[in-house]
Amino acid sequence: MKIAYFVPGPLSRGPLGPDELVRREAFLNQHAFEGTDVEVRETASGPASVESAVEEYLSVPGLIEATPRLEAEGFDAIIVGCFGDPGLAAARELVDIPVIGPGQAAGHVAAQLGLRFAVLTVVDEVVPSIWRQMRQHGLDGFIADVRAVDVPVLELRERAEEVLETLEAEALQSLARGADAFVLGCMTMGFVDVARTLEARIGLPVVNPVLASLKSAETLAALGHSSSRGAYPTPRKKAAATRVHSATAG
Repeated sequence: MKIAYFVPGPLSRGPLGPDELVRREAFLNQHAFEGTDVEVRETASGPASVESAVEEYLSVPGLIEATPRLEAEGFDAIIVGCFGDPGLAAARELVDIPVIGPGQAAGHVAAQLGLRFAVLTVVDEVVPSIWRQMRQHGLDGFIADVRAVDVPVLELRERAEEVLETLEAEALQSLARGADAFVLGCMTMGFVDVARTLEARIGLPVVNPVLASLKSAETLAALGHSSSRGAYPTPRKKAAATRVHSATAG
């Protein structure tokens, strides 16, 4: 099984550099089932990180261009490498393989672990977007709180211990709002791999969106399922041209 983890922005051109793509690929393959091969790809356009609705929208064109190409290369599933699930519906319209949104996957996992969950994310600017995102995914009845640690995405690794301390403090605040499970609301936060440590500290489930999306991708690909054409119909206009262009590009 081949799975593509697609970063919808030029992450390697940012301060983390190309080594970050290698590190993420190693992390994903370390946690993949035997027989699964995960490749990390990125687009040359768009923001290096997504911390606002504006950046979320700017990250969509690269994903739309790449999705049919990844299917043509033989991948069995695609993970959108951003917790906000940018371009998820559009990508699902273009291919006949599963396209996984980490926010959706992690939220549904958390909804099975408790009565109400909280999302712990990076900066205040993305909090409204996450509330809207969870509502769109039908999870508004399960979400109790969304809180931010006030650390930009590209600073998470170098400030990991500080982030962990703040995550614990914010999680305790969310308990008072009825949360009994938690989701890390950022893929970089997931790759920093603090979920298990935080879970041990607070004694409640903490879902890593990286692993939730990976296991969702593996499961749907193994089951042979893809997105319903009733929910994600193939675009009538330019669909064929988009597929041909993407399949032959590069």
